[in-house]
Amino acid sequence: HDGKHAMVYSRLSRRLRDTGHDSFASYLDWLESHSDGAEWQEFVNALTTNLTAFFREAHHFEILAQHLRSHQPGAKGWKVWCNAASTGEEPYSILMTAVESLGASAAFQLTASDIDSRVLDAASQGVYKAESLKGVSTERLHRFFLRGRSSNAGMVRVKPDLRQMVEFLQLNLIAGDYPFHEPFDVVFCRNVMIYFDAPTQRRVLERIHKVMKPGALLFVG
Repeated sequence: HDGKHAMVYSRLSRRLRDTGHDSFASYLDWLESHSDGAEWQEFVNALTTNLTAFFREAHHFEILAQHLRSHQPGAKGWKVWCNAASTGEEPYSILMTAVESLGASAAFQLTASDIDSRVLDAASQGVYKAESLKGVSTERLHRFFLRGRSSNAGMVRVKPDLRQMVEFLQLNLIAGDYPFHEPFDVVFCRNVMIYFDAPTQRRVLERIHKVMKPGALLFVG
């Protein structure tokens, strides 16, 4: 809508400069004639909003903890999908909640997806500015993070045993088949569907429903 024009202009202007186009029309025409090119991903990355934080909407994680403690998973353990991984804060918040609720040796598999390849790279690294963890308790900082030293001072890294509990993958919620062979016990779909119109929201929810177990828990927000 009209209120987004300035944002789109700002985000795409750099793509025009980097690709040598002198107008948005020229850039878009070129994009559509190179539909399998790498610039499509740059275009998507430029337009994607990636606002996130550790334990954002904290009451959701309290509900998740209660659910994990009071329900039994399937034979292969808990299967959870976070479909707006962004730079990783939400997936790692889910994993910290799981370890605290079930123990570090529990069978817990987290799949974390996003459409933006750039943020997925950051998420898989699990490295953050220490100031971005101000809302994380001291106990969690000691248990789940390593503090950077010397040239890495002021940074923290998610400990390897937590990082290995998550698989990051690129996925578009509204296009193509979902690459899942087994249904999920819990799905996080937060701060995603606000960007879709009502028919698209319904279509996405129907697709998510098909990869959830009966009685599975869906978080939206």
